Amino acid sequence: MECKPEPHDLLVALLLVQSLLERRSEAFFQPFGLSSAQFNILNLLAYRDGRMDQSALVELLLVGKSSVSIVLNRMVRDGLVKREEHPRDRRQVVLLLTAKGLNLWRKISPLYEKEVREAFGSLPVKRRQRFIQDLEILYDALKRNAGAANAETSSPSLRETMRLLSAPAS
Repeated sequence: MECKPEPHDLLVALLLVQSLLERRSEAFFQPFGLSSAQFNILNLLAYRDGRMDQSALVELLLVGKSSVSIVLNRMVRDGLVKREEHPRDRRQVVLLLTAKGLNLWRKISPLYEKEVREAFGSLPVKRRQRFIQDLEILYDALKRNAGAANAETSSPSLRETMRLLSAPAS
């Protein structure tokens, strides 16, 4: 007889999956000399024609905002991205993907996509759709709870955020 999972069981399961994803991600990107945060930046820039306002990039990143400047400084130092002054607002910075950054992204991206397909393709399409629906419910509940604490209820939905982070449809 199967016992009914409690809400805390779901939290533990999600944390275990998150931990495993982080470990696999570190192991995957390490041979390329990158972190997953650095790859996310390369990915976002590559899919936006190699150019993006730093403030827009910070909003989309899957890392804490406090570590973004450290990650970007390393990427600038390594010649993967450049910073330029914004043409209309001197207080803003534009990030540019360098040829070195683009070449590295082109090398890693197909391998990364293959790994993602192998891992997440193990769930049939219908189950993936249902899983995303369930995650949307959790996302909205977490946003509501966070909104009560810091009034940030105008943030985009899970699907909108996913759309912004995803590669353009081929």
